Amino acid sequence: MGVVEAMSLEAVISTIPFGLAVVDRSRRIVLMNAAFHTSLDLDPGRFSPGSKVEDVVRAVAVRDGLGDPEAHARAVLAADRTRHGRLVRRTFAGRSFDIFNTPLSDGGYILSSVEITEALAARADAERALGQTVTSLAGLRIGVAIFDPRGALLLSNPRFAELTGLPPERLTPGFPFRRMLNLIGIRKEYEDRLGAFSGEDLRDRQWTTLRHGGTDRLIDIMYQPLPAGGGWTVSVSDTTPLATAEGEAQRRAHLLDSVLLAVPHGICVYGPDRRVAMVNQTYLDVMAGTPLGIGDHLADVVRRRAEAGEYGGGELDELFAQESGGGSGPDPGRTRMRRRTRANGTAIDIRDAPLPDGGHISVVTDITALVTAETESRRRAEEMSVMLDSIRHGIMLWSADRRLVASNIMASQMFDFPPDLLISGRTEAEVVDTMACQGHLGAAETASVEARAMLDRDRSVPDERQLRTASGRVLAMQSNPVSAGGWVSTVVDITKAQSSEAELRQAKQVAEAANKAKSRFLATMSHELRTPLNAIIGFSDALSRDPARCTVEDIAEYGDQINAAGKQLLAMINTILDVARLETGRFESSEEAVDIPKVLRRAVGQAESAASAAELSLILNVSDNLPRLRADERRLLRVLSQLLSNAIKFTEAGGCVTVAAGMAADGELWLRVADTGIGIAEAELERVFEPFTQLDDSLSRRYGGAGLGLYVARAIIGAQGGRIRLISRPGSGTTAEITMPGHRLMN
Repeated sequence: MGVVEAMSLEAVISTIPFGLAVVDRSRRIVLMNAAFHTSLDLDPGRFSPGSKVEDVVRAVAVRDGLGDPEAHARAVLAADRTRHGRLVRRTFAGRSFDIFNTPLSDGGYILSSVEITEALAARADAERALGQTVTSLAGLRIGVAIFDPRGALLLSNPRFAELTGLPPERLTPGFPFRRMLNLIGIRKEYEDRLGAFSGEDLRDRQWTTLRHGGTDRLIDIMYQPLPAGGGWTVSVSDTTPLATAEGEAQRRAHLLDSVLLAVPHGICVYGPDRRVAMVNQTYLDVMAGTPLGIGDHLADVVRRRAEAGEYGGGELDELFAQESGGGSGPDPGRTRMRRRTRANGTAIDIRDAPLPDGGHISVVTDITALVTAETESRRRAEEMSVMLDSIRHGIMLWSADRRLVASNIMASQMFDFPPDLLISGRTEAEVVDTMACQGHLGAAETASVEARAMLDRDRSVPDERQLRTASGRVLAMQSNPVSAGGWVSTVVDITKAQSSEAELRQAKQVAEAANKAKSRFLATMSHELRTPLNAIIGFSDALSRDPARCTVEDIAEYGDQINAAGKQLLAMINTILDVARLETGRFESSEEAVDIPKVLRRAVGQAESAASAAELSLILNVSDNLPRLRADERRLLRVLSQLLSNAIKFTEAGGCVTVAAGMAADGELWLRVADTGIGIAEAELERVFEPFTQLDDSLSRRYGGAGLGLYVARAIIGAQGGRIRLISRPGSGTTAEITMPGHRLMN
């Protein structure tokens, strides 16, 4: 090789975008480019050709504080340089390099360094994402197993083994799906004999329900195919399917074989005239199918490839300009890097760098494996996202520093959160603050206390609680710690379940109230019926035992008592019949023009004897100019008589009962019966309108009655469009007020 060629080769090597050093058989440096200095974190040009390898090793050992420099130098010199392979991986200042050894036939060797910082970062991201996925699955309450298209087990979480009853040590990657079903059937822990159906059966069914013979627990086994024939998932739970997948992406750098021709990267050097000056075999292998020879012009190379579809679809002129820089090559001031997929499906990484002589170098690397791994990682991540989002439970994975790692859509929907709240990196404090602002933690005065309690909760122990959101939704929240130091929050909507429980409680209360009403009715009616019957039987016995001794006056008195008792019984029976008609909806009333003053006088007249016997004053205050009322006169009189009877019954001797009527300002007619009696507590004013209700419900109560009068009175007035209410206070008397709407008045 001539001097000019050597200088040209040295210039090419100095511009290659990866480290390269040539060492002769005497362990002296023949050539070391700037990129190799960078990979050792050395100043460019510090070690010139002729420097000893051990001097370089000592300098690095001393600078990095690696121990005895001489020991490091002896170890490097004693290494076997006759084998290909990676020597060491160095990391400094956030950058990582792999250094490879390639032996030469003369006893020397080539050292090449490749920066792998981005590859390591990509692998770390993939491993971290996989770790997060596995952590999420381990914290789920459902069991998940994933099978590949051949039916071989990829992975399963501990919950899967627990729910299926399978030994965890049997569920290893590669375990066949059919054998798993047969094993479950052989164990006979479930009523269904799973060995009777295969994977195809499960695909047809989509799901099946099994009963555990020992615990009588029901589990759902659900089948869900993965996209594009990528296998299937089997989830075992009480609720919804969940599957998990793992992704792993690995990228290995090609080993460098030799200087230029042996480097595991395709290298093509173009001279200042844009013609191929040098190309190695690796370049030809990577770009197989696109012929290239020494002396070919860049423009011709690009045009041939464009016509062959190497750059995909598009106008040839545009593709030519894009790939060749208009035929002038790359911008001499910068390095150009790009990726593309060839027509044969090979993914390549292309890096162009200018050379000092005006030419440029193109380094091509086959990255098909990396792209495939990245694509597979994204596909599995998308599958995992789809499966998590299909779960009816809200799931949130938190890190040890109380930041959100991942969540599904259902978690955001259950709390009515803004779409951008539950994103990776969001702090627990931010999420809890949003819950408080939206009213999920109660009123403003208690929300801050509840928020502080949530933030102070020890997440290293499981926790369960319920929460009612501002929209009324009831959520059951579970917190379960994970081994990485964080925790998994699971949220379940139990609104319907609680509503069902409330309805059952209400139905029970109604049934108990009905039972109490029945008991109260039987007790009250037996007492009320016995009193007049005893009178009838007693007086009739007196007449029948010795009628000759009874005087005419006695017979008349006994007859009056029997007649009064019979009328009392008849009135009580009529009242009970009215109650029955009201309960069955067959209560009918007639309508006629009612003279209100006349009806009030009749009611007062009927009550005069009772008022006189009770030593009460009975006052009527009504004008004759009131309009007539369209109503059932007979039943209206009955209501007034009932109100007067109650007023007289509950007013002490010397008191007063006043009956009045008049027109309200809004055109309604009012009728009032007011007394100066014992009065009623405000809390009891509505209860007295319930059937069979006596405020004193003991059998020895002071005041008689079946407790039906006011109930029937309200029903009668209500049937005619009116209202009835009581106004009272204990010891201050009671006023019963009937109000009839203006449209029932007749002018």
